[in-house]
Amino acid sequence: MAAYLLGNFKVTNVEEFEKYRDLVTKTIRDHGGEYVLVDMNSVAVEGHSEHLSVVLKFPDMQALQGWYDSPEYQEIHPLRADNSEGHVTFATTGTAKND
Repeated sequence: MAAYLLGNFKVTNVEEFEKYRDLVTKTIRDHGGEYVLVDMNSVAVEGHSEHLSVVLKFPDMQALQGWYDSPEYQEIHPLRADNSEGHVTFATTGTAKND
């Protein structure tokens, strides 16, 4: 079952964040992930106004978690965390439940 990373960020230090952006793609691909969406000008309809939205797709949750926990990603993670504010969520495809 495919797994997704959903991220919404306000970049607070563009120069340092670009270093992260330049390095992260290889780590994603090395773990079987791919970009589904990157939007530098996303518009929040509800909640806080963010500037960057990202959706990554991995084959399954194990691959997504493996990427996130990998030494390669953890080494560059501070470049994102220290230079942006926002939210990261992991989600999987599945069936919706109607209660």
